[in-house]
Amino acid sequence: MAYLPPLDGVIRVTSAFGLDRGSYRHGGLDLALQRESVYRRPVKAPAAGTILAVWTTDRPSTRDATLRDGFPYGNAVALRDAGGVLWRLLHFDEPPTVRVGERVAAGQTLGLCDSTGNSTGHHVHLDASLLDDIDPATFRVRGPRVDPLRLYAVALARDVGYDPAVFRRQIRAESNWNPLAVSRAGAEGLAQIIPRWHPAMRGRTFDPFASLDYAARLMAAHVDHRNGDYREALADYNTGRGSSGAFRAQGYRYADTILKGLDMARMAEIEALRQDRDANHSRKLAALAHLGEVIQAARRAGETAFRPEDWRRVMTAERFYHDPMARPDQATGAG
Repeated sequence: MAYLPPLDGVIRVTSAFGLDRGSYRHGGLDLALQRESVYRRPVKAPAAGTILAVWTTDRPSTRDATLRDGFPYGNAVALRDAGGVLWRLLHFDEPPTVRVGERVAAGQTLGLCDSTGNSTGHHVHLDASLLDDIDPATFRVRGPRVDPLRLYAVALARDVGYDPAVFRRQIRAESNWNPLAVSRAGAEGLAQIIPRWHPAMRGRTFDPFASLDYAARLMAAHVDHRNGDYREALADYNTGRGSSGAFRAQGYRYADTILKGLDMARMAEIEALRQDRDANHSRKLAALAHLGEVIQAARRAGETAFRPEDWRRVMTAERFYHDPMARPDQATGAG
């Protein structure tokens, strides 16, 4: 199942993963809304999971002076989902009502958005780690963090039956995972969607979650249209289904760059496999039909056709052949 966005509405990224902040790189995503204030809006669990740690602004001072009074996380929650991903959501307005060990559902409200802790404006900070290891006393994750958008991309692709490895390469080729990317041709966002060609995405191209969801579904439709041929499907995404000539060749170059090194079947290979499957299926049906004829013939002939009058002598002789120590009279057919 795909992950859910942590906010309802059209989301915007106010600080991207890996952004250089001088002394460190941003280890998550800062999220707000495009068209309205995010203040006190519900912050949702991206997936079902178990609460691992809770951090609050009213916690007592600790041995680490940098962590006093809830700094830098504010009011925050950490949860582990069923796949082992550790998620942290920071800067709620009030201490969370969930407790350590509590099970939460995907989309369940964990708190309300604010600007507590080390924050300069209302937003929710979302980060993820593949190691479900957090120090409850410091709320620090032991291990590297990963871009949450890459996890969303994998889950969304898998959910619609599109190859996740191809999708991740595709988004890297489109925007290098920059949710605010804009091309000279007017393509926008993570998936570089041109709004005039995709009216359903107008006003939402810079929402990374909407962009990934739309692109994954669109690619699944292209792959289905091309009978599983990823090269043709990727060319369709890049230059359109009706493209031809030099423009279509550009789409193929795009597809080949993404598929390089991956064992993805081409349309001709898939068709050959399908024909071989169909041929084998026909042969199996023919063999079953012949076997049916034999069975019917045997039934018409009756049992005597397969059990001659001396069948007991034959069976006894066979036993003696396999067991020479048997008594001689056992080989005569007596009895």
